[in-house]
Amino acid sequence: MPSERKLPSPRATLRCKVILAGDACVGKTSLCSMFHSKGTVFPKNYKLTAGVELVVSTVLIPDTNTTVELQIFDTGGQDIFREYADKYWAGLGMIVLVYDCTSQESFDNCATWLDSLKKHRLQKEKPITGVLVANKSDLSERQVVSSAAAEEWAQSHNLEFFECASMPPGRDVDAPFNYVANQWYKAYEDKMLAVKAMV
Repeated sequence: MPSERKLPSPRATLRCKVILAGDACVGKTSLCSMFHSKGTVFPKNYKLTAGVELVVSTVLIPDTNTTVELQIFDTGGQDIFREYADKYWAGLGMIVLVYDCTSQESFDNCATWLDSLKKHRLQKEKPITGVLVANKSDLSERQVVSSAAAEEWAQSHNLEFFECASMPPGRDVDAPFNYVANQWYKAYEDKMLAVKAMV
């Protein structure tokens, strides 16, 4: 019987500051909890995120021995916490912008969130990068924001679009975070190639 193939030890860990933003009650914390716990932890009782909570998760990049450590800053969606949260946004690497597909208002407010986040990106000369997430996709009968409209908006703002459901058992909750990690790794590799080309 052939021996089980072992993955090599990670040769590098890349760290990415990720801002998780969006209106209150869109399910940001639930989405983050389900991703971080690999689907085992879902907050049964609604708890308002006061300011910012930090969650750290690692993603192994496929076909490499490199991991990306996502330092996810879960931002409270209430206006009262916005000024407080701003202090933690400086030097953001990627964004995960979340709305509730059953709430037109939460989708409309994504533009305001995005404008606020743009001021804190690492490379101000480049577009902000990340994902737009339609949460609660399991509530299709109550959906008011069309997937097509949301995807078009995301593409026009240099964001990748994902649809998820954080309610257990969860649906595609890993996808947006894995995408962010892979894009961060790709950006790192591109930088290294550019540096080598200059030598």
